[in-house]
Amino acid sequence: MLVKCKKAFRHQTTKNNTYLVIEVIIRFSDNSKFYRIIDNQGYPALYKAENFEIVSNEYNNCAVLLNDRRFVLSHKDIINSSLNNKNINGFWGGCFIEDDVEAIKIVNNVVKELSLQEHFEVPERID
Repeated sequence: MLVKCKKAFRHQTTKNNTYLVIEVIIRFSDNSKFYRIIDNQGYPALYKAENFEIVSNEYNNCAVLLNDRRFVLSHKDIINSSLNNKNINGFWGGCFIEDDVEAIKIVNNVVKELSLQEHFEVPERID
């Protein structure tokens, strides 16, 4: 899935730039919507969906996480990762807080796969 930035956020996103979406998250508490994109710094961060418009809604190999708090559409390798169960902060906590090598490898593989599917230049990642 690709989105085009309508409203920049500091130096992390740039108006009119296109970004690769790794996850779509909807929080039920306030119906807020977020995209996890690879931003200008190479970081897979969450940004408000309202600041983007969808360019391509292609999203292969996805899975859904649904609970009382949120709906998450993500790549199956992220949703099904054992890191979600063995890390109190889940997959992204392992990736960001603990710099888990397995999580970082999964993210890099997912970004590469999704980029190739979209014929989109693979964004640089900061490891």
